[in-house]
Parts: sequence; C-alpha cells; structure tokens
Amino acid sequence: MLGLIVLLSLSGCADKGAFDLFTMDKAHERSVEQLRTGSIVLSLETKAIISAIYLNPVYPQQYKDGEFFIAAIYFENDMRSVKKRDLKDIGYHLTLNGKESLEIEELNEADLRRRLMPVRNTWNRFYFVKYKNFTEGVLALELENNQTGSVVLNYQKGK
Repeated sequence: MLGLIVLLSLSGCADKGAFDLFTMDKAHERSVEQLRTGSIVLSLETKAIISAIYLNPVYPQQYKDGEFFIAAIYFENDMRSVKKRDLKDIGYHLTLNGKESLEIEELNEADLRRRLMPVRNTWNRFYFVKYKNFTEGVLALELENNQTGSVVLNYQKGK
C-alpha cells in the first residue's frame, strides 16, 4: 500500500511526457495535419487504401501554381502480379474535384518527397500528383475503380 502511495505521488512530478521526446520540424507538423487516409472495401475485402498529403499548406511558397499531393496507395492485387502496374493499368483513377491530374509521377524509394509521408512500407506505391488550381473551398481527392468502388479524401483549400 505504501509503495502505491509513493508511486502515485511521484507520477505527478514529471516535467515531460512521452510525446515531448518526439520533435518534428514545421513541415512535418503541417504534413501530419494534412494527412488523410481512406479505403475501398468490397464484400468485406480491402481492395485499396490511400493515404495522401495536400502539399500546398505544407510548403506554400513552393506549391502555388496548382494543387499538389503526395499519395501512398496500396492495391489488393499488386502483390500477386509479377508485372509492374500503375494506377490506370489496374483500372484506378485519381481525380481532384472530378478532374484528372495534370501530371502524376511515381516516386522511388530514394525520393526525398516520400519522407513527408508517415506511411512507410514496401507494398504501397507512392505518387507525386499535380492538378490545376482550384478556388477556395473543399478539395475532394477521389480514388475510384469502376469494379470495386471509390473513396474520397476531403481537404480545405485556404485563401
């Protein structure tokens, strides 16, 4: 009993919590704020998972001539295929407010832009995606497949 009382009285003396041990620079903090994740599920099976970061609020000086995203996407059948496939080869489309991207680039493991993405594993494909500029309001990033369904990640466009 005495040990419990001592333990409880000393537990309030800590200056730092566990999260004080983790430090992030401002870009990483903003990227975590902009991270959204969603999945496409059909018949209780996960067909795709997308995690995306809206880059414009993360680096406002660098990304201003369009809407920019980094997306990590898992496709269910990707592990079964020997042939390397991309989004369109397997019937997926990644649109913003219903519009196709201006450019999409798959990022290799050494690409520094992948460091902003807290999702790190070998089964995701990573993409840098650029869309045309949109005015203020909601930005809806949609991953869609006619066979399996779709998922929408919503972001708020700043002024």
